[in-house]
Amino acid sequence: MIGLLTRARNNVALTPAERALLKLVEGLACTALVAALPIVADALGHGGVNWADVGRAALAAGATAALLALIKYFKAYGDPPLPSQP
Repeated sequence: MIGLLTRARNNVALTPAERALLKLVEGLACTALVAALPIVADALGHGGVNWADVGRAALAAGATAALLALIKYFKAYGDPPLPSQP
C-alpha cells in the first residue's frame, strides 16, 4: 500500500484497480471523520453517546465510500493514463 501511495504521488501511471483502491482508502478516511463527529458532539453535548446512531452514520458513510470506489473503478478505464516520469 505504501508503494502504491508513493507511485501515485510520483504521478506514475496506475491501473484502474489501483485508482479505485486509492479512492476507497480516501473515502474510508473521510468515513472515519464523519463517524467520529457524532461521537464528539454527543459526548460534549450531554455526556452520553448513542452508539446506534453512530453505527448507522458509519455504515452509511462506509457504503457511500464503497460505491464511490466502485464507480471510480468502472470510470477509470476511460481516464487517460498519467504521463510516465523519465
